[in-house]
Amino acid sequence: MDYKTAFIIFAFFSAFAFSFMIISSKDTFSVSLAEGKNQIRINLSEPVYAETLIKMNPGIEAISFTEENRTVGYVNVFQGVGKNFAVTDREYEIIASKSMDLVLPS
Repeated sequence: MDYKTAFIIFAFFSAFAFSFMIISSKDTFSVSLAEGKNQIRINLSEPVYAETLIKMNPGIEAISFTEENRTVGYVNVFQGVGKNFAVTDREYEIIASKSMDLVLPS
């Protein structure tokens, strides 16, 4: 095998390894939140409670959802005010104090 062939094989392998590292390092469980109100759908395999979600993401000021014409919410003030509900597969309004990536349990 000459140097040219060895270099081509090395370059191909390096590109493949680099691409694999980039793809595998992507966090599939993160959602970007803008400062202020955000409407997002959270679909987790195991439910997490609103209090736990706020502890994992201190930049969240409040999380709420609407059910049967009433709003259920949990506010991040005085160690949590409101109903500590299970976050399941539905649409939520999350108010963030700053732009951030929402950290979800894996």
